Amino acid sequence: MPPRLGRAALFVLLLSACQREAQLEASEKPAAPRIELVDVAREAGLELVQVSGDPRRWYILESNGTGAAWLDYDGDGDLDLFIGNGQGLKYLEEGKRLELDVKARCALYRNDGGLRFTDVSESTGCARTDWVQSIAAADVDSDGDSDLYLACFGPDVLLRNEGGRFVDATAQSGLGNAKWATGAAFADVNRDGWLDLYVANYCEFELENPPHGGVRNVINGVEVAWGPEGENKKGINPGAADVFYLGVGAGRFREATRECGLELGKPLCSYGVTFSDIDGDGWQDILVANDMQPTNLFRNRGDGTFVEEGERRGFALDAHGKATSAMGLFVDDIDDDGDMDVLRTNFDFEVNSLHVNNGQGVFVDRARELGVASGSMDRLGWGGGFFDVDCDGDLDLLVANGHVYPQARQIGMSGWEMQSQLYEAIVNAAGKRVWVDATLRWGGGLETLRSARGVAFADADDDGDVDVLIVDMDAPPRLLENKSARQGQWIGIALAAAGPNREALGARVEVTAGGVTRARELRRTHGLYSSHDPRLHFGLGAASDVESVRVRWPSGRTSLHTGLATGFYHTLREPAPEVGASSSRTEPTASPTTPDASR
Repeated sequence: MPPRLGRAALFVLLLSACQREAQLEASEKPAAPRIELVDVAREAGLELVQVSGDPRRWYILESNGTGAAWLDYDGDGDLDLFIGNGQGLKYLEEGKRLELDVKARCALYRNDGGLRFTDVSESTGCARTDWVQSIAAADVDSDGDSDLYLACFGPDVLLRNEGGRFVDATAQSGLGNAKWATGAAFADVNRDGWLDLYVANYCEFELENPPHGGVRNVINGVEVAWGPEGENKKGINPGAADVFYLGVGAGRFREATRECGLELGKPLCSYGVTFSDIDGDGWQDILVANDMQPTNLFRNRGDGTFVEEGERRGFALDAHGKATSAMGLFVDDIDDDGDMDVLRTNFDFEVNSLHVNNGQGVFVDRARELGVASGSMDRLGWGGGFFDVDCDGDLDLLVANGHVYPQARQIGMSGWEMQSQLYEAIVNAAGKRVWVDATLRWGGGLETLRSARGVAFADADDDGDVDVLIVDMDAPPRLLENKSARQGQWIGIALAAAGPNREALGARVEVTAGGVTRARELRRTHGLYSSHDPRLHFGLGAASDVESVRVRWPSGRTSLHTGLATGFYHTLREPAPEVGASSSRTEPTASPTTPDASR
């Protein structure tokens, strides 16, 4: 989150004007929108207002925001919603000392059906007053329900789900990261069945001793926050070392950062973290976004240890060979070639990066070529991800935007509140899949200017398309109901693994329909700050039937499933070891509707 000095305001205005002109020229709104995302948060009962420090935000802590998590906390079959929150901050002695001003809480909303929610925070133990940055949902203790890990400024918290009520199990679990955490994610990295945890820590920051003696950064005569320590800047907000925990069974962990080869020579300023098998060898690798520093790629050696290969694999830097102010990491197979590609969101004047995988875990940043660069030049990106908004068979892209400086316009930048963006995947005249910024054409609930942070995706109303929850600073969240006209069929896949990793985190699912194979990885936490629908959603486009679904389970076993109907969610179960990879048919579950292309 660095300051940007010497940026001409005229450049910003000209760039913005050119982008708006190009967007408008290509995208006059039709009478009946094909892609439609409608904000229904107020009607849904989602009223939690985000609090994060003092409105002036003179300190780096106050501008990071938080995320949300979709989970079925009560086992009734629908997805409920946990939303994090920050706290107020008092400036004492003109900012030489800081003091928490507790005035906000987190919230758990029970899904009552029909996109209506009830706040059950108090009765479930979720009315927490921790300063939460990121939420990782997973069945940590393998008892069949979702638990919550809260990555915080201040000690992190593990909330164990005990029959629909959450209890603080941090100490009992062996966890206890006390640094300022901005990211966390679970996966089984050594295939022992138990979930492991990576915690991404940001900066060293003390309220009693704010950086630079409490004296603020000054840009164009305006006081703003100091950014983090970068490659060529020392001592302002130095990085804090990340922490890795190995799961040892029944929801217990032990710290194993150095043992597993994940300790760096110098702590970095980390944001988002996600797991992905980037080289296709069946082992979960770790990707970590770092602010103003090279991004990390820790390759899993398959023996319980990792090696950092970010630069060697073309992932650490952008297309110009420079480190960026990276925030979120969106991992998906965007081009249907069977490997995982990665988009990372960056600061303004640093276009978002899109690292395309060559099939062997080596990346090339092709953001400009594929269309996602120019629209992000005057934006500061945070959470989001790829999803098929209209079931046409390709992955579209949503990016949440917002500045870190409320004073952004005063210092010649593009503004504290920004429009978040929807990029639609299209095939261009050359027959190549690219992404176009379609916000002005199809934006709907994205048209409002907000300073957005975390994004959580889920089919919240179980109607067969993906809805979007956006967490905005100083405001209630946006719940974007997907009312898009479907351009094809769809199928949803839930997994039930045989071992302790019941949710099958790290599994790979390949759906073949109409001769096209689409691959997804099952991970609950990705993007930035947030956890998503545990089911995988596949838009199928013109295909009328699914030929097969192949699952590579976290254990390494595979199974092939045929005869699955479109328009339903299916639960696929891992075969027992002695059964092997036999073909099986499952019954459709938990979907009340079939696709309707006329909707």
